[in-house]
Amino acid sequence: MNQAQTIASLINKRLIYITIISAFVASFLSAAYTLVEFNFSIKPELLKKANSIAQIIHDDVELAIDVGVPYQQISGMESYLDDTLKKYPELTFVALTQNDDVLYQAGVVEELDPTYAISFEKTSSQYLSASFIERLVVVLKELPQLLPSLFSSETTRSDLFQLPINVAEDVSARVYVGLSSTYVQSQLTDIFFDIAIVLVAVLLVCFEVVMVVVMVYISGPLEESESILKRQVKGDFSVNEKITYHGVIGTFADRLNQDSKDLQSRFKALFSKLLPQRTDSAEVNSKLKSVSDRFSLQNKMGVHKGDVVDARIPLFVFSFAEELSKSFMPLFVNEFYQPSSWISKDVMLGLPISVFMFVIAACTPFAAKWVDRWGQKQLFLVGLIPAIGGYFGCAFATDAMDIVISRGVTAFGYAIITISCQSYIAAVVTSENRAKGMAMFVGVLMTATMCGTALGAIIADRIGYQPVFLLSAVLAAFAGILAWRMFIGELDTSEGKKSAAQKGSVLLLMKNLRFMAVILFCAIPAKIVLTGFLYFLVPLYLVSLDASQSEIGRIMMIYSLVIIPLSL
Repeated sequence: MNQAQTIASLINKRLIYITIISAFVASFLSAAYTLVEFNFSIKPELLKKANSIAQIIHDDVELAIDVGVPYQQISGMESYLDDTLKKYPELTFVALTQNDDVLYQAGVVEELDPTYAISFEKTSSQYLSASFIERLVVVLKELPQLLPSLFSSETTRSDLFQLPINVAEDVSARVYVGLSSTYVQSQLTDIFFDIAIVLVAVLLVCFEVVMVVVMVYISGPLEESESILKRQVKGDFSVNEKITYHGVIGTFADRLNQDSKDLQSRFKALFSKLLPQRTDSAEVNSKLKSVSDRFSLQNKMGVHKGDVVDARIPLFVFSFAEELSKSFMPLFVNEFYQPSSWISKDVMLGLPISVFMFVIAACTPFAAKWVDRWGQKQLFLVGLIPAIGGYFGCAFATDAMDIVISRGVTAFGYAIITISCQSYIAAVVTSENRAKGMAMFVGVLMTATMCGTALGAIIADRIGYQPVFLLSAVLAAFAGILAWRMFIGELDTSEGKKSAAQKGSVLLLMKNLRFMAVILFCAIPAKIVLTGFLYFLVPLYLVSLDASQSEIGRIMMIYSLVIIPLSL
């Protein structure tokens, strides 16, 4: 390995390590602060809710007493308290007492001690009036105790709220509300896992971005500088006219290239000046031509071979946009299904996934021909039109069939875009690193699948299903901007086109029994099983277990989380 490659490799590794570690530390601190801040801020809201419930019960009881119903003989009070308890899962019990004896109750009543009951006004104001510094101190103090409690199954005593009821002078009546401590713990656990998923996704996205930035601003310019220096040392002063340089190192490479360009300009001026003045112009022309050929003083290098990194970020962003909806597609269709539909519910729930996969399989062979005819960059941008149109169709769908049609339209764009990216990678890699380039293609798809599936579930759990498709449309448009900036307009793919134009290439593949056996008995069945199980059965089964949308996304991302390290 030469010195320039060693320097580039060393710089790449250090920059990647430093960036990833910095991002991890920053994300961890942000996640820890968010977790404890949530714990700190949720208390006043729960206090407010418990106080409101207690106040409603208090007012209803006093209304009954005011119209002449004896406090000890309020009919239907037990049912009233049961209904109240069922409506609010954060409550453990509701009780009405007379002289410290329970008269009416719903749920398992714990020890009722008025001195233990929390004052809403005092506790709420204590939380809400805390300054930033005070909250930061609480964060540092509570963090060691908070993290172990997230996974603890032990239950602590419920928070107790009470309000006195005006019954009679000789009767002490109160309404008690118990606020579950496990409810707060469950909410914190959900937030913890959501933050953990976001942390993992941020690190993966950071890795993808750092890889591209390093290649564009460090590795690429270093390799180009090395190439120019090697040519100049050998006496080759060719000028590369179609290279775009980035960063400080790119400026250095541009300066080296500019030196060759200046030398060529001087030689051209000297050639134009001497040739008309000499009587032996043929001999002078021959000598000058010999000098020009020896030092490449008239050679222009205009072909940019491109790099796999050009397609990495656009492919990642578009795949990420597509995967946002994978964790809830059957559940999304279920919301729009009408029983009067001519298609049964079981078929309709899986129809968008089936149509999506069928359209991809049907369009891929034609997309490959379109890439050869119009080029990767143009086809990527064209594929965005049906892809984004399909996302808008799902976002504004009014029935299940709208979703099926929209997913088919998106699949058409998805097939075009993925084939254009795959073709781009195949065009820029050499025979020595072709396997590495294809592995990068698969790795980017798996990384986008993991991030998109998990984050899409979290977003859908917070704001609903349809806004996720609007976000997908925005990200797909952003991927198009990246592709427009990073893809090279024309690639030297003459060799690939020549081999693709050979007659009988498809027939030769079909005659290869081993290849067809792998496709028919391994690849296709595995894809069908994976799609049917992971994207159809898993969401439906988990929702039957009362799992939240965030939990469904977390479980589905395990597949990609296992695949990514095994594919490296």
